[in-house]
Amino acid sequence: MRRVFVIIIVLLCIFSPYVRNSYAVTPEGNQDTDVEIKSIAVIPFSTKPGISIYDPVAVVTPNERFLTLSLYEALLTEVTTVRILPIRASDNEYVEIQTETPGSHYRNTAIDVGKSLGADAVLVGVISEYRERKGGDYGADAPASVAFSIQLYSTEGAKLLWESYFSETQRALTDNVFEIKKFFKRGAKWITVDELAKEGARTAAMRLNKYLLEN
Repeated sequence: MRRVFVIIIVLLCIFSPYVRNSYAVTPEGNQDTDVEIKSIAVIPFSTKPGISIYDPVAVVTPNERFLTLSLYEALLTEVTTVRILPIRASDNEYVEIQTETPGSHYRNTAIDVGKSLGADAVLVGVISEYRERKGGDYGADAPASVAFSIQLYSTEGAKLLWESYFSETQRALTDNVFEIKKFFKRGAKWITVDELAKEGARTAAMRLNKYLLEN
């Protein structure tokens, strides 16, 4: 029996995929609780280094599109007290406003989209890392890694109401045995960057719902 246990541990050390690294939520001391939020428009993610960076054209990359849709779907499931406007309407309005005002800043465009759609707030996000694993489910040279921030702005006055940050790079199970539950929940394998992004989107949606319920 002891020999079997030792073999299992050795195999885990050699073949175990990676688990959660860490993520942090920015302190919410800058919230404005006087703003009543009944509807939110989800704006396509950006890979620019900041939400105020000059954005000459409205081109949404596949990674931005996937994470945007993942967040939208998670919000529909997790957010219970606020209406999430249809993503197609937000997308169409985003492209139209960017076409009409080329070179406008990402955040300013987002606020204009929200106002045009009659939303009380807009949810914007910036992707800082989106790296695919190198290898397969049970053998990889490098793990998937995802990092992004999201911000909730009021359309009236463009006030920053809430923000959150998600970052995870899978690590060896032996580096953090406390994550063994997540390890097996993921099928004891290396997950893809899209799978990791979906987990991050759901985490962000749950945290946003908590904020909305408390304010």
